[in-house]
Amino acid sequence: MYYLGFALFFLIYFLVGLFTDLLKLTTVGGIIAIAFILLNVYLYVKEKKKDPEE
Repeated sequence: MYYLGFALFFLIYFLVGLFTDLLKLTTVGGIIAIAFILLNVYLYVKEKKKDPEE
């Protein structure tokens, strides 16, 4: 379940950096944030398929 929390954190980081001046979001930072979002969602789905009882 921690995977969704981390994905939400990186999504908030990406959106705040994209739409406000609070964070300076570079191209590399944006790519890394998107990669971490996708990785955490993938790991969450993989974990749910492995153990469907929870």
